[in-house]
Amino acid sequence: MVNIIKLFKAFIFKNRPIYAHYGITHRCNLRCRMCHIYQDADENEELSLEEIGKVFDFLKSLGVIYISIGGGEPFLRKDLPSVIKLLREKGAMVRLLTNGTLCDERVIKALVAAGLREVSVSLDTLDSKKQAHICNCEGVWEKVMRSIDLFSSLLPKQRGILLINTVVSPFNISELPELSVFARKKGYYTSYVPVECDEASGFAFTSDDYRLIDESYDNLIKMKKSGKSGIFNSSLFLEKSRQYIKSGRRNWRCDAGKLYFSVNPNGKISICHKFESFISPSDNKPFESVEFENRRKYMTDNCAGCMRPCWAELSFLLKDKRSFLEMAWIRMSRAG
Repeated sequence: MVNIIKLFKAFIFKNRPIYAHYGITHRCNLRCRMCHIYQDADENEELSLEEIGKVFDFLKSLGVIYISIGGGEPFLRKDLPSVIKLLREKGAMVRLLTNGTLCDERVIKALVAAGLREVSVSLDTLDSKKQAHICNCEGVWEKVMRSIDLFSSLLPKQRGILLINTVVSPFNISELPELSVFARKKGYYTSYVPVECDEASGFAFTSDDYRLIDESYDNLIKMKKSGKSGIFNSSLFLEKSRQYIKSGRRNWRCDAGKLYFSVNPNGKISICHKFESFISPSDNKPFESVEFENRRKYMTDNCAGCMRPCWAELSFLLKDKRSFLEMAWIRMSRAG
C-alpha cells in the first residue's frame, strides 16, 4: 500500500524519485565490445550488506520504491541473495540484471527464496557465433540459453517478470522481431536498448543501415500494437528509439535526479551514471534546494543523451497516457 501511494504521488506531482539503478559491482566476467564498465572495477570499494541497507534507507526516505540491481555482473557478489532479501524486507520492488553466464540452479533458488520476482537476462542475438563476438567470449550463448530456461522454471509464474534485454546494434538490427517471437515462446518479454557507442567501436549505425532500422522498428511497433508480442518497451519508446538510432540525439526530456537516480558500487549517489555524485545522504531534503535543481537541470540539458529504458520508460510511464496503459496491461496480465 505504501508503494502504491508513493507511485500515485509521483504520477501526480512528478517531482520525487521512485526508481534507482544500483550498480552493485563493476566487476564482470565478460568483456563485451560495447561496454567498458569492468575497467572501473574495484572490489574493495563495494558496499557491505549493512552499508547497502543505509543507502537504501536514504533512497526510501526520498520516495524510491523500485531498484534494479546491475553491474558489471551481480552474480559475482557472493552475498547477492542476502542483498535481495534485505531490500525486499525494506519494502523495495527489485529487478536483477544479469548477463546470464554465471547463474546456477542453487543460487537462483536462493534468490527466489529471498523474494526475487523480476529478472532481466542479456541476449543480443539468436546466432551463437555472433553472441560470442559481441561478448568477446566463446560459449556465452549456450550459457545464456541455460539461464533463460532456469529462471523460467524457478521464478514464480504469477506476478513475476522475465525479461530478455537486447542491445540494438548493426549486428542484430534485422533480428529484433525474431528475438521477440523467441522470447515469447520462452515466457519472456523483450526490452530493446539502443547501443551507446562511437564510430571506432564498430557498433555505430550509418545511413546505410536506415532501411533495416525502419523495417525492424516498423515490425516491432506493429507487433506491440497487436498486444500479443511480448515486447516490454512502450510504443513511444520504440518510436523514439528509431529516431535516436538514426540521429544520435536524445529526443525526450530526461528526468534524471528528479524521478530516478544511479547508485555506484561504492554507494555514491548521482543523478545518472554519466555524472559525478553531488548528493549526500546527510541532506534529507535535497529537492527543496534551488541549487540542486539548477545543477540537475544544467546536467541533463547539456547531456548528449541516451535511450536507456530504465530512464526513458519511467518518464514516459508518468507523462504519457498510452505508455502508462501499456505498462498497466503487462502488470495486470502477470497478476493472473
